[in-house]
Amino acid sequence: MRCWCGNSDLASFGEGYRHCQACETLVASGEAKAFNPRVSNDSKDLYGENYWFDHQTADLGCPDIISRSRTDLAERCIHWLRSLLQFKLPPAKVLEIGCAHGGFVAMLRQAGFDATGLELSPSIVRLARETFEAPVLTGPIEDQSIGPHSLDAVVMMDVLEHLPDPSDTLARCLKLFTPDGILLVQTPAYPEGMSLGQLHEEKHPFLQMLDPQEHLFLFSRSAAAELFRRLEASCIEFIPAIFDGYDMSFVVSRRPPRRHDPKAQSAALSRSVNGRFIQALLDLDERRLNLLGKYRELRKQSQVAAG
Repeated sequence: MRCWCGNSDLASFGEGYRHCQACETLVASGEAKAFNPRVSNDSKDLYGENYWFDHQTADLGCPDIISRSRTDLAERCIHWLRSLLQFKLPPAKVLEIGCAHGGFVAMLRQAGFDATGLELSPSIVRLARETFEAPVLTGPIEDQSIGPHSLDAVVMMDVLEHLPDPSDTLARCLKLFTPDGILLVQTPAYPEGMSLGQLHEEKHPFLQMLDPQEHLFLFSRSAAAELFRRLEASCIEFIPAIFDGYDMSFVVSRRPPRRHDPKAQSAALSRSVNGRFIQALLDLDERRLNLLGKYRELRKQSQVAAG
């Protein structure tokens, strides 16, 4: 058994993982990493149709993909859009790998981006196309005929941890970038150096991410930085994750990415009618976040006063 970094001297960790002390990654033990990412039997393969329905509800206790096609729009998708707009403005060309129901691809297109999705399951690809009229490719990125240097951004939300060979897959993605292309990532964040016992003692929310059948590599921040340094994309900037208790989010590029201020973002969105509606959603979400921040501060003050 080897870590993605090549180290085979892995320490015991527990819960189906071993700990790579060379790069601070948790590596799933067993045979999980041998699965085929190409879905040939949509009803039985790991990331086939069942993954998004029975597995999500019965095994993980999460909503199925139909429910998420509505709820994700006002939560995850709007957060991800806000993150992307800081670094890329429409009409940039974007590919979302692992687009699920396609809602984020549709939101990007409404905002004016030239966006396409990618999913492994043919059934879920059809669902995304029918639900959001989103253009979605079928199969892993390695099987796609996408021209080199043609993408301004690649988005991977909750995908990196599932890759059996992250170095190879990400190298393929980087070949598709324009010179100033970026990769926007959300993935679980292993708290560097913590043992399983320490995680349990702190009741750390990261414990929810220990799923060795699916989460094959769980990266720390330093492991993520080292991964992309080896891929010669060493500009990495960590940004707020929507679920920051157990996730991390970051932007990767070969050269320091250009930042776009709110005025430039608003101007880009205002070029189209649909973009103006997206701007209104962002404005509403900003008000929600401000009210939530005030509520948390008042609650904290109340707890201090009561204590």
